[in-house]
Amino acid sequence: MLEITHVCKKYTDGSSHHEVLSDISLTVREGDFLVILGQSGCGKTTLLRLMGGFLKPDSGNILLEGKPVEKPSGQMVMVFQSFDQLFPWFTLEKNITYALKKAKIGKNTSDRQTAAFHYLSMAGLSDFKDSYPHTLSGGMKQRGALARALALNPRLLLMDEPFSSLDYLTRTQLQASLKKLALKNHSTVILVTHDIEEALTLGTRIAILSRSSHRISHFYDNLKQHSHLKEELEEALR
Repeated sequence: MLEITHVCKKYTDGSSHHEVLSDISLTVREGDFLVILGQSGCGKTTLLRLMGGFLKPDSGNILLEGKPVEKPSGQMVMVFQSFDQLFPWFTLEKNITYALKKAKIGKNTSDRQTAAFHYLSMAGLSDFKDSYPHTLSGGMKQRGALARALALNPRLLLMDEPFSSLDYLTRTQLQASLKKLALKNHSTVILVTHDIEEALTLGTRIAILSRSSHRISHFYDNLKQHSHLKEELEEALR
């Protein structure tokens, strides 16, 4: 579905060059929940932004179903770490119906309202459909942003540490919601995180991005076959 081949990215600061990603190659299959796991500063967010077309690689190729990813598109939706991803002047329902209208999804307002209610219900927010974002907790805002992203039915959902600023209880609740929503929606998801427990909870495949080499240092497929995977991941991150 998504093919990344020999991608490199550097940032320039005056006369100096800082290598962020070096020779990254990955394949994402339909229905994957791929977790890119790495320490802070390893280039996880940069890689995600390259996948989404928000940045361009210095070299290498990124293909979505055989076509080059050159800019953001409706086929991919990105969910960020910030709580403030919803339009503050719209209710939760209107946030979703507006996004659907802009994406030309749904025949009419009634269709879009039905879809909004469906995804808000999946996220446990149907009772808050008429609420404005400023009246909601951080966790509820994140669930609202997730419901909006899934309602757009993207080919690929990109997630940039969306739960890292939440307290433990809210984080675990949202992780469970995400896993449930992704399964129900048959979504293909790429999530970046530094949290091993989160990677093990959500991932069907795990890639380790090394801060020292700026490359994928380890890749874990068929996770159930690894009897000591947590210990292996801890060692790989050192």
